[in-house]
Amino acid sequence: MSQIQWVSLAGSLIFLLIVLNAVRKQKLREAYSLLWIIITIGMIVVSIRMNLLRLLSDLLGIVYPPATLFLILCVGICLLLFQYSIVISIHNEKITRLTQEIALLREKLERKEKP
Repeated sequence: MSQIQWVSLAGSLIFLLIVLNAVRKQKLREAYSLLWIIITIGMIVVSIRMNLLRLLSDLLGIVYPPATLFLILCVGICLLLFQYSIVISIHNEKITRLTQEIALLREKLERKEKP
């Protein structure tokens, strides 16, 4: 293995430990950590087996393998952004519903307090 593979592998393993530690300390929910763990495992596989990156580059018709890695990372970031957009949308709906319920309960309580 080349020096860049060792550095890449070490960085991937450190990132995996950071993700697992964040889950352990409950700073990151398990549902979100799964995506990060899958990405990290992918980074570890590519670090160990650089020929997979070359093979994928050949299949996609990309001459420069690091460009393939950059493409994969861009697609991964887009997927993460899409997932977070879905989560934000769901939370916005819940916030709106809760706000409406609070307003109704407040009105009901004010009606009961008035003689």
